[in-house]
Amino acid sequence: MKALGSAILIGFANALFRRSVGLRSRLGPHGRANAPLTLVLEMMAVSLRQGASIPQALAGVGRTLGGTYAEVLIRVARLLGDGNDWYLAWSQAKRHPLLGKSMAVLSGCLESSWRHGTSPLNRMETTVEQLERQARSGLDQETARLSIRMLVPTGLCILPAFVLIGVIPCIAAFAGGMF
Repeated sequence: MKALGSAILIGFANALFRRSVGLRSRLGPHGRANAPLTLVLEMMAVSLRQGASIPQALAGVGRTLGGTYAEVLIRVARLLGDGNDWYLAWSQAKRHPLLGKSMAVLSGCLESSWRHGTSPLNRMETTVEQLERQARSGLDQETARLSIRMLVPTGLCILPAFVLIGVIPCIAAFAGGMF
């Protein structure tokens, strides 16, 4: 009996949470997981701290990550290395359907360094902290939604038990004492 009840609850929970929790949002076109932007920024920061130029760091991080990141970052590195303008090199990367927003953030972090020779590390660290704060905030919101969604099935399971074990025997005892 417990197995049947567990199976029903698992099926109900699966149907309830299927829409909001999905792996497909993190998978690229070939079923391969895309790296989070914070990881890309941290890898770029490490490469730049070790003395790599921006094109070298972009190519190295792209090769390390592989997949879609490799295509986009290596192309940008090649264009910058060939002497193309910053905006021309990043224009296609920023329009990429999967990585466009990430590439815009990465470009924004590196642009002042490319144009003026300033260190991009402070801006990259600040961006990583901001992205992590946003992720924590989103996680807190999802946790709050999940607790509300869990409350309804839990209440539906506990309420009948409470009525059967607590309320009905009390009513029966009270009614038995009256007659």
